[in-house]
Parts: sequence; C-alpha cells; structure tokens
Amino acid sequence: MKEILAASTALGFDILSHGAETYRVEESITRMCAAYGYQNADVFVIPSSIVVTITDDTGAYLTRTRRILSRDTDLDKVDKLNALCRQICAETPEYEEIVARLKKIEEGPVYSMPMQYFGFGMISAFFTLFYGGVFMDAVTAFVLGVLLKVTIYQLGKLEASSFFVNIVGGAFTACGCYLAVKAGLAFNQDKMVIGMLMNLVPGIALTNAMREIMAGDLISGLNRTAEAILVATAIALGTVLPLVIGQVYNDGMQTASAWEACVWAGLACVGFGSVFNIQGWGIWICGFGAALGWMAYLEALALTGTDIGAAFLAAMVISAFSEVMARLRRCPVTGYLQVALLPLVPGAGIYDTMRYCVAGETDLFLSTLLHTIGFAAALSVGAMLAATITRSLLMRLRVHRR
Repeated sequence: MKEILAASTALGFDILSHGAETYRVEESITRMCAAYGYQNADVFVIPSSIVVTITDDTGAYLTRTRRILSRDTDLDKVDKLNALCRQICAETPEYEEIVARLKKIEEGPVYSMPMQYFGFGMISAFFTLFYGGVFMDAVTAFVLGVLLKVTIYQLGKLEASSFFVNIVGGAFTACGCYLAVKAGLAFNQDKMVIGMLMNLVPGIALTNAMREIMAGDLISGLNRTAEAILVATAIALGTVLPLVIGQVYNDGMQTASAWEACVWAGLACVGFGSVFNIQGWGIWICGFGAALGWMAYLEALALTGTDIGAAFLAAMVISAFSEVMARLRRCPVTGYLQVALLPLVPGAGIYDTMRYCVAGETDLFLSTLLHTIGFAAALSVGAMLAATITRSLLMRLRVHRR
C-alpha cells in the first residue's frame, strides 16, 4: 500500500513538474491506483501541491503529499510519463521497476544549451517577421533572442526568482531593441519587442488557466491566472521605462501577409519545440499545427469580422488537429495543442494590458484587459468544444470498427 502510494505520487509529481495539466495528473494517479486494486483513491492536485489518499478493503488509509517547488515545460517527458502510466496500468510491475523507469525518463535526452539558444533566437526572429517586421529586424531579434536566453540561463544559475528574471528579461528586450534601432541595425522597434517578448509572455499559463476554470478546477485555474498576471506585471515593469524613453507604442496585431504569417508562425513554433524539448517529428507537427491554426484564424476573421470569433473557430481547428495527431502517434495532446496555439495566445494583449496599467492609462488598461480575457476565453472554449466533439467521434468510430 505504501509502495503504490509512493509510486503513484512520484509519477504525478514528475508529470506536473514538467508542465502537464492538473486534470491529467489526477487522472494518471487515479488510474494507476485502480490498476493495483485501490479503486477509491482520492487525488487533489493544484499547480504547487499533490495530495493522494488510498484506502484498502479494511478501511485502513494512507495519505501522501508532495510539494512542487519549481516547474518547467518539458513536453517530451510528459509524453513519456503518460506512456509509462499506460504501461503500468497494463502490466502492474513491481515498485522497484516503476522507480527505475521513472529515473530513466528523468535522465532522458534534452536539447543542448546551444540548441536552446538557437530556439530562442528562432522564436524572436520569426515572431518579429510574423508581426510585420523586416529582414534586418528579424536578424537583430535573433541575436538579441540568443542573448536573452543567455541572460535568463545565468540568472537561473544564481537561483533568481522568476519575477526578477522576467523584469530583467523585459528590460533587456526593450533596451536591446531600442539601442539596435538607434544604431541603425534595425527599423521597427515595436515589432522586435513583441517578437522577443513571446519568449517570456505567459500565453500557455493564461490559456490553461481559462481551460481549468471552465472545467471546474477553480483553485488551479485561479492559481495559474495569478501566476500569469504576476509574469505579465514583471515584463511590463521591465519594459515600460525603455519604451517610454523611446516613445514606442505597439499598434496591435498587424502581421505580415497571409501566407508569410503562416510560415513565420510555424517556424517560430518549431523554435518553441526545442525550448519545450519536443523530440522527433513532433516538433514539425507542432509547427504545421501553428501554421494551420493561423490560416484558420485569418479565414475566420474574414468571415466573422471579429477577432474573438475568429480565435474561437481557429482554436477548434487546432484542437481537432491536435486530437487526431495525438491518437495517431499515441501521445498526449498537450504538446501539440499548447505549442500550436502560441501564435494565437494574446501575448501582445497581456503585455499591453500591464503596460497601460503601469503607465496609469486606466481606460486603455480596462478595455485591453477585457479584450485579452475574452480572447483567451474564446481560445479555451473553442479548444475544449472541439476536443469533446473529436473524442466523441473517434470513440464512435472505434466502436463501429469493432
């Protein structure tokens, strides 16, 4: 009983600490306990803690709690841990074997630091092009993106808090872009700033927060919302002074031409694949999903005339694509969905909201805040609706084949 409790909690701890959703952690622990005969396991998960209680036939119970002190986004490990959970439920191996498999996954391959530097540069460069920058802007943003990752990595070695890291990252971004334009190395400071800040903005956290709130996980959803707001505040604090000095104001989501924007969005998300440690063909599938999602957004925008409605329909397309790919490759949908949604998440909206707040522009702050929340909610509802429909159709298709 102690071994099953320890092993299931360890599995959930690893999944949660590498960026999985709370519902996935709860489901994995519950299924693992049920496979060993503990059908009435009580599992409670929030982003910072796991509590598991199992009860045997005699009424005896045990409870174990794990505290998550730090989290990252390693979607390859989430994939492998999800597969391990399935194997454990099917094979019910001994405790020592479970521990050995968990250790092997934790020691699994990750992209080298030079590759992660390159990934930050790709994200900065291609999102700069995505938002309408020119070639020289992209080249400069690539170099500054690499330097931004070096700065963040060094601060991480000093165990600096994430709030401080985002303040420094925002200040470095704004100052670097301002100096590059003044030196004649680039032309569009606003495009470069937003492109580079896509490495920092909590787009995934905000979208996941909305999904969890709508799924009924209020504590987790509010926790992630607060986290996203704190990150956005730190970015705004870091960037507001250089932006005011340079008198630069973002003019909204004005991207490159349609086909170019799809290409840049896809390539930028390939860069995110290296940052999030997506291995193999999955990194290219995520890039294709991002390009497909932005194409759907542009077509829906032309039909509906409203960006929130277009975001809803585009999220449905991305979610359906991600569900199909996840089943074809037998892996969690998390990686495909989160990465492919990144060009649509309101990163610029989060940044603008906090910038207006810090600058004291109350009317603009409130209007941008409401629009950003509405946009994120549209993405979440669209993704959840499409996932529900797709899963239902795929399940019926499977039953029909049988």
